[in-house]
Amino acid sequence: MNRRIFSFCGLLLGLLFLASSCKKDTPLPPQLSEGELRQTVWNGTLEYKNAKRGSYSVYLNFLSDSEVEVSAYDSKDPTASYIVQADCFYTITDRIFTLKTQGDRELHPSMDQNAWYLIRKEPSLLVFQANAGNPDREATLTLRKKL
Repeated sequence: MNRRIFSFCGLLLGLLFLASSCKKDTPLPPQLSEGELRQTVWNGTLEYKNAKRGSYSVYLNFLSDSEVEVSAYDSKDPTASYIVQADCFYTITDRIFTLKTQGDRELHPSMDQNAWYLIRKEPSLLVFQANAGNPDREATLTLRKKL
């Protein structure tokens, strides 16, 4: 009788170990805090899924925990220089990055019209996506840290 109990317990323990080792951990989505961007400079590209909307080179200078200078130019003209288009306020909540222009200025491209979701984070690389699933407005913002 004891032998059967020990065999049964061993079988249960083996099944439990096997079941727990098969379970895959789902990775947490990347997150970002405002403090991580303070006094850093990033440049990169803003690319729309719809080719008619074009792609842009962008420059972001994060001055503080809430202010950023945003510049952009059309990527089709590599000789164009960055022009500071607008000083913006920004917020970061976990993985959502939003911009709001100060005053009546508008950004072109209209980066301040979207919530940008962080989809990839490395020490010197951030990738955001906006309007996922909307083929006309879907965009990817890829930034590389310069300072």
